[in-house]
Amino acid sequence: MRSALRRWLWLIALLAAAGCGNATPGAVATPRVGTRPGEAAPALAGTSLEGHALSLSSMRGAVVVVAFWASWCTPCQAEQPAVNTLAEQELTSGVRFLGVSVDISRSAAQSYVARFQVPYDSLVDTGQNIAVDFEVAGPPTTFVIDKSGQVSAELVGELNIDDLRADVASALSGH
Repeated sequence: MRSALRRWLWLIALLAAAGCGNATPGAVATPRVGTRPGEAAPALAGTSLEGHALSLSSMRGAVVVVAFWASWCTPCQAEQPAVNTLAEQELTSGVRFLGVSVDISRSAAQSYVARFQVPYDSLVDTGQNIAVDFEVAGPPTTFVIDKSGQVSAELVGELNIDDLRADVASALSGH
């Protein structure tokens, strides 16, 4: 119980510091607060909203984009169409996309996925365990994981899709 309370207080403090909803596309990114590039990605596993068993370890050998989002997050909603397009474009190159909703309500997350026609699976992190493990300050936060399971890039705040595209290309080329 104490551990759960500590995780909630930590997440609330980080969300307040992150200022979800105040990000401006193309603005200077929030200082890095989470898992750093070059570090091993934390374990991530669960059953997706779509009913599929997912884990980062099962995706080893592929570049994986892990997008933390929430149904109530305005920047998440703004970037989702571009992320969907990139996910569909990168499908042939073997890049996998995985969403992690930090919503407390599974039904809110399901509504978001349906509303935005998200083309990739998403986990719901109702206990905030994955967000804490990745040290996510708040949504949207996106990680690019390279083929060996290392964090290649972390993007905090509303995405500039060209930056994400460049980070994916860099991870694909092994740089």
